[in-house]
Amino acid sequence: MKSAVAQHSSASRSTRRHGHIVPEIRSDVVRRSHRILSRIVKSYFRSEIRGAERLPSSQTILVAHHDGGVLPINGICLGVHWYDHFGFDRPLYVLTHDLLHSLWDPFSRLLADSGLLRADRKAMDAVLERGQSVLIFPGAARESFRPFWHRKNIDLGGRKGFIAQAIRWGLPITPVVSAGSHETVVVLSGGHDFAKMLGIPKIVRSADVWPLLAGLPWGVWALPFLPHIPLPAKITTEVLPPIHLSEALGRDLNPDDASDPEIVQAGFDLVVGRMRKRLGELYDERKYPVLG
Repeated sequence: MKSAVAQHSSASRSTRRHGHIVPEIRSDVVRRSHRILSRIVKSYFRSEIRGAERLPSSQTILVAHHDGGVLPINGICLGVHWYDHFGFDRPLYVLTHDLLHSLWDPFSRLLADSGLLRADRKAMDAVLERGQSVLIFPGAARESFRPFWHRKNIDLGGRKGFIAQAIRWGLPITPVVSAGSHETVVVLSGGHDFAKMLGIPKIVRSADVWPLLAGLPWGVWALPFLPHIPLPAKITTEVLPPIHLSEALGRDLNPDDASDPEIVQAGFDLVVGRMRKRLGELYDERKYPVLG
């Protein structure tokens, strides 16, 4: 199937689609951030990547699970390895939670300059319209705060929108799994019932948790957005083979199929199944939590 991207034109500096503007990633900002973060993830977290050669040279939708509480450490590790692999001439956009963009204006500008955007469909469409690749974490807070002993189990929060997007745009999905980042802080409980009692889902989009955590420096605490020091867990990231849904599902898909719930569910089950299997294998390789 021909990519729908070919049907769209891209702007030189930014693209407005349905009123949404995507800022140009600043190479100087990314280079500076990469220089700092690369040292941290490769020394403190002993970060390694497998399957980097599977990253498509053409546009793709990268899908990863969300681990380790409020700090997106596995996403940072992947971003570092992305620029290690492609250099700085091929930017990567990342969709992130609204709260990150509402903390402090200078920080929000830094995020935008680095390619981090508010997670919504309009932002994703605008990025894809430009012909750029995008990294998403569908599981959001629910997956990020799943209990420690469920760290091998992922379901991407049951959110299937990325499958519909891949069908609409005719793009491959590149799954990415990571073992270790959910060991940087110990989630004792997701606190879903307590969050509902407090009305958290009505206040914070895509958040239905009030977790009980254990780690540094607070010991045990129940304030999910309280900054913490991540444990120095070894993090192993693996890029899985890209999934072309038409080929994987054995049918010639067109953009209208993005509205077919059975097709979307089949695609979702396929992607999650492959991610869950490989993540379990990565964790089975580890002899000890944190140490790797």
